[in-house]
Amino acid sequence: MKKILLLLAIMLPFVLISCGDDDDVLSPMEQDLVGEWAIIITDNTQPDDFHFVFKKERTGSRRRLVNGEVVSDVPFNWTLQGSTLTLNYAGQQLVMEISLTINQMHVVYVTTGVTEDYKKVVSAE
Repeated sequence: MKKILLLLAIMLPFVLISCGDDDDVLSPMEQDLVGEWAIIITDNTQPDDFHFVFKKERTGSRRRLVNGEVVSDVPFNWTLQGSTLTLNYAGQQLVMEISLTINQMHVVYVTTGVTEDYKKVVSAE
């Protein structure tokens, strides 16, 4: 009986390690989203330089830059279901519909209907 318990105790770590978490696998669209995105400034956008940073761990931040210097960096967690991107900040949620093309992201904020376009400036590491 002791040998069986010893064998089970030895095997338990291997069983636990082999059971991966499928939530860690990114879809192709999520993989395309990972990286840093800079707003494309046009006549219709604010002169501030905003960036989204999406990490593969489904975390990220919204950065505001002035003259190339980061003046605010607000962290969030993100989820993507279909084309609906949800950012969860401390105490609030931002939902947007996105479409991705090569190094371009079009954003429509669900609550306001405001649209913005972003270009990818840094790819995933």
